[in-house]
Amino acid sequence: MNEITQKWFKEWSNEYDQTLGKIKRHHEMLDLTVEMSNVRNGECILDIGCGTGLLSLKFLKVAECTINGIDLSEDMLNIWKEKIDKLGLSNQVEIKLGDAANLEFEDSSFDIIASTVTLHHVKEKQAPLNTIYRLLKPKGRFVIGDLDVDTSGDLNDIKRLGHILGYLKEELSLALQDGGVDAFIRMYDNGKKHILNDGEYCVSFKTWSQLCKNAGFKKITVSAVKSFDWLKVLCAEK
Repeated sequence: MNEITQKWFKEWSNEYDQTLGKIKRHHEMLDLTVEMSNVRNGECILDIGCGTGLLSLKFLKVAECTINGIDLSEDMLNIWKEKIDKLGLSNQVEIKLGDAANLEFEDSSFDIIASTVTLHHVKEKQAPLNTIYRLLKPKGRFVIGDLDVDTSGDLNDIKRLGHILGYLKEELSLALQDGGVDAFIRMYDNGKKHILNDGEYCVSFKTWSQLCKNAGFKKITVSAVKSFDWLKVLCAEK
């Protein structure tokens, strides 16, 4: 994640739960991520880009699990820490500053590694996927929820621009509908980053599937969020 994107998340941290946290399709993606992970009681989860804890809380509602969360935004983590203390979750959740591109854990540490709308901020994706595979226990699952939009390519390519604008037209309309003007403004600002490939390096889920195969994953399943099929979830089993 580049410095501009880190600054953007720092500025957004206090508004995150009141903007993205209110958008219906985002919660549907989080729910689908948990469902496809097939989480069980007693399992250990790594939440990459845990932010303010929206995904982790979904996991904790359906299973007696333990969670390690990492994020590059200290401001986001501070908000999540307040929730952990308020809800009495300190015996189940551990969080720390961490980079998705440099995961520092022992091999075979986790039953599930999950990440939602985070890994598209990492430009080089194969190396982190290789590390994720190594950190999973046998039969462990990697689950990613993200945009099924390929923003790579020449910035002057009209077809590329048209594809991104097709996504943004629906994204911005729903952001305004679900989260109001504040959510619209944030998503509009984010949309410009997709167009300029500036800290937002999205790839298609066809590419994500191939990256997972390259890392060694065998069983790969992809499902779309029913209300917004630009969002998809992939589960890859070790």
